[in-house]
Amino acid sequence: MQMPHDLLSWLSVGSILLGGLWWVLKNTIVNSINGLRTDIASLKDELKISNSITDNHEIRLTKLETWKHDKWEV
Repeated sequence: MQMPHDLLSWLSVGSILLGGLWWVLKNTIVNSINGLRTDIASLKDELKISNSITDNHEIRLTKLETWKHDKWEV
């Protein structure tokens, strides 16, 4: 009748292994994913700035082309 003792030992070993696995995953994969999230957020901000710059450049080029066309039409 050693069944309860064996079950208890397997549960304790399993919980220790699962706890260790959780700690390893948290300190490696989860931290890496959090770092990637912050990098992606900063890249999004940089892309918004670059997008506004190219939009302004496109507007300026359109105005210059219209002005040049109007100037030579007269």
